Amino acid sequence: MGKKMLIYLFRRRILLTFLIIIQFIVFGIIILQSVAYSIILETIFTLLSIGVALHVVWKKGKEAYKVTWILQVLIFPIYGTLFYLMFNRQTRTKKLQRSLENIYDLHKPYKLENKLVLNKAKSEFKNHGKLMHYLSNTGEYPVYSAREVTYYPLGEDYFKAMLEELKKAERYIFFEFFIVAEGKMWQEMLAVMEEKAAQGVDVRVMYDDIGSFVTLPKNIQAILAEKGITSRVYNLFHPIVTSSQNNRDHRKILSIDGEVAFTGGINVADEYINEIERFGHWKDNGVKLEGPGAWGLTLIFLQLWQTMDDHSLSDEIRDLKPNYNDEQEESAGFVQPFADSPTDTMNIGEHVFIKLIHAAEKSVWIYTPYLILDENLEIALILAARSGVDVRIVTPKKWDKYLVHITTRSYYTDLMDAGVKIYEYSKGFIHAKTILIDGEVAEVGTINFDYRSLYLHFENAVVIYGTNAIKEIEMDMVDTIDQSERIAYENVKQSLAAKAIRSVLRLFAPLM
Repeated sequence: MGKKMLIYLFRRRILLTFLIIIQFIVFGIIILQSVAYSIILETIFTLLSIGVALHVVWKKGKEAYKVTWILQVLIFPIYGTLFYLMFNRQTRTKKLQRSLENIYDLHKPYKLENKLVLNKAKSEFKNHGKLMHYLSNTGEYPVYSAREVTYYPLGEDYFKAMLEELKKAERYIFFEFFIVAEGKMWQEMLAVMEEKAAQGVDVRVMYDDIGSFVTLPKNIQAILAEKGITSRVYNLFHPIVTSSQNNRDHRKILSIDGEVAFTGGINVADEYINEIERFGHWKDNGVKLEGPGAWGLTLIFLQLWQTMDDHSLSDEIRDLKPNYNDEQEESAGFVQPFADSPTDTMNIGEHVFIKLIHAAEKSVWIYTPYLILDENLEIALILAARSGVDVRIVTPKKWDKYLVHITTRSYYTDLMDAGVKIYEYSKGFIHAKTILIDGEVAEVGTINFDYRSLYLHFENAVVIYGTNAIKEIEMDMVDTIDQSERIAYENVKQSLAAKAIRSVLRLFAPLM
């Protein structure tokens, strides 16, 4: 690590982390000293911790989170109570949700919803009609005819396709990624975007501050502005502990003119295209949508972009929308792009997974880098396997986060007892987030099978019904499973000590 990076780390990440730690130390010193001299304050904090525990129980939310918070309050009465109160300040989150609701209303007239397409899709994919209805009505994410869907089994292929489409941009380029890092991938994409901006193309770049905290220069926004590129940094990391710090923009979308759009698990960093090696071979995937489905992803990009704008973009959205021909050739299937937000209570990402699993008649095949399940998802997978469905899950052999990997493995035995087949990708790290149902319907996107993706992050994905891409996804999964080690029960059978450690980790899994 060079001197420049060390200075950068000190100026930003280390400094902010230090300020957060200072908050807890100061609060702790004040409280401990006060309690030592005052029975009144001790009583107040005892009552406060009881109040917090009761509030956790009564508050709507996931039971796993409730158990985790109550344990913290019981084990660390002062710090647990303080941490809960600081962490659950919701002012910013509520304000963001109100802003998003206004934006959703703004987008309604431009969603290209077509009841004829929805009804046709329901008739062709009867097992998934209720999922289509749920996303169309509850989430207001329409089903679109699939003009063309292309599946990319590796980041290298995906990157090449993105570069080719960027060069074709005529009106606008919308770029949103969780991680953007200096390197070959970013520099080549940036060079094309700079060239397009010089030609008058509207280029907008958005990335998450935590995701790109140490991977981009401090003055990157000024650099982009000099190149004619407008940029937004989502949810700036600051030294005040609040729940909003956990709500990261984990979405990954590239839209070109609203006619072509990409999404998947791939960030803009060189390990994703195996230009550099971090955890062995990096296995990731993504899809390219052409036609109305691409516009669906474009609107998802605009959701968070518009929360950071000072003016209404209703007229602009009308100008951004491509002119699609409703009488185009028969589609070979359907797509349904959707997004999930941590600021509401719908948990759309989890609901889609559950409905897909329950609809399966023959098989459920899953790629996920992390397997940290709540009770609903675990029961869905176990029930499917016990009902005779071929359930296979592929996770990484080489991990990026040790505690998360141990926690992931803690779920293996219960799943395997029910007949779920677990594989670990032997060549390295699998970062893809994909579920394939009965070899006919799939979801590809940014959503992991873990608490962070399902409840804390802004995410997006696309459900693909039919299309030639389904066969390509199935072939890729067969090939990947062949390159993976099937986990034998005896290899993950736990000793009493291991069970104790993994049980503790699972109790705190919602915070991982």
